[in-house]
Amino acid sequence: MTQETLNRPENGLSDISFHQKSTALSLIITTSATLYYIANMWPMRPIALANDIIPEGYGSLLLTTIGWIILAEIILQIVLVFGAGSAPAALAHEKQAALKARRNAYGMLAFGALAAIGSVFLEELTPFCTANLAFLGLAFAEIVKFGSQLFYARR
Repeated sequence: MTQETLNRPENGLSDISFHQKSTALSLIITTSATLYYIANMWPMRPIALANDIIPEGYGSLLLTTIGWIILAEIILQIVLVFGAGSAPAALAHEKQAALKARRNAYGMLAFGALAAIGSVFLEELTPFCTANLAFLGLAFAEIVKFGSQLFYARR
């Protein structure tokens, strides 16, 4: 490494804004909760597909996952605001990044919604599959939004 590379301020975490930290942590929270959901939902699949039912415990898994995401986001925002003193206003390029990220998320959300609607018309798929497609469409839309927002804000 050259001395020039070490002295560049963009190599550190100090140049990450409050909004980018918040977005990164939201991405981690949403991704972790989605992985938790998938890990706990996957063993339910054989029962749901064999019997064309929604397995026992699935509703609580879905509500628990959504609840954890909401609670974690609330706590995250409280901690970040107290840690930053007060939340500074988003910069112009961060606002632009958020708009571009929403466009990507809406595309993913539309795909998930269409997949869930389409699954109703396939005899092989059960209501369990439709519910999974709907939830995963929402979750992946949020993951795409946060990831895109970080990508565009850091460019």
